[in-house]
Amino acid sequence: MVCGARILLCEGNDVNQEITWSYLKRLGCHPKIAENGKVGLESWEKNTYDLILMDCQMPVMDGFETTR
Repeated sequence: MVCGARILLCEGNDVNQEITWSYLKRLGCHPKIAENGKVGLESWEKNTYDLILMDCQMPVMDGFETTR
């Protein structure tokens, strides 16, 4: 399966980042990791993504605040 989508993964947990990133790469996607909502928001402002996967419980800025 070839995905080709540009995906922003906002995830605060290192293990979840690694597992999800690996799955997305296997699907042919182009994931970028943001370790918290603040970094995710900055990345979203500078880049174009087809999909954003948001963790609700992140340090600095959680997923709910980031989405607002």
